[in-house]
Amino acid sequence: MVTFEEWVVPVFTKASAAELGMVCSCVSVAGLGTTTSHGLAAVAPGSIVAVVGCGPLGLSAIQGARIAGASTIIAIDPIRARRDVALKVGATHALDPNVDGDKLVQKVRDLSNGPNSRLWAGGRDSGGLLGGAGADFVVEGVGADHAKPKLEAGPDPTGILPLRQAYEMCAPGGHIVTTSLPRGNITLPAVMFTIGGRTHHAGQAGGASPMRDIPRFVEMMDKGQYNAKALATIVIPLERMLEGYEEVLYRTTVTAIMTA
Repeated sequence: MVTFEEWVVPVFTKASAAELGMVCSCVSVAGLGTTTSHGLAAVAPGSIVAVVGCGPLGLSAIQGARIAGASTIIAIDPIRARRDVALKVGATHALDPNVDGDKLVQKVRDLSNGPNSRLWAGGRDSGGLLGGAGADFVVEGVGADHAKPKLEAGPDPTGILPLRQAYEMCAPGGHIVTTSLPRGNITLPAVMFTIGGRTHHAGQAGGASPMRDIPRFVEMMDKGQYNAKALATIVIPLERMLEGYEEVLYRTTVTAIMTA
């Protein structure tokens, strides 16, 4: 394949093609970019991070949050297998949006009420209309379903509900990075939007700069900080390409890597 020079990033590694394909894919770059690059907003050590959607992008964001030193990492996904992987790669809590339903946002606030309110620094939960609890940093990576999942389906196939919940579970003064492709229009509580203090980042590539960040992400993998193998759940040859696409479409796997 012939491509433009500016689209090529040189890396030096002894990793396998499957591992390299995982760490250099657009979803992994976007996920790691949201939590470890300074293109949007960096996760500070001790932060509370919530990741809504635990596909390869969300799972990479979880690993980035762990690498950045987050104290609490809350993974949210309807598929049990993905929640299990999330706990394996760094999440401290895993929530099922189908189980928690309308109480999901409050569940995240309950898990992040103490340290986030900065009690030992003289802070307090203001309560009232806006409250003070919530995740310091929220990564949303759900999006719309393009086919009905064969495993556990989420509560909203358009992706709008988890997008709104992601905004609402962010703490006042916190950051939310949205990365997905939902279908439809979103409605937010007006006061929360106008004076809630949340900073929204549209996360194209998670704010990563490929030439700067991809070599850094490969180094994270080589040092054992980023677990690419846990996310590359199916590795198949090119002649079985359609099988790999179907596995991803129906969400019966996390990621399918195709090798020549």
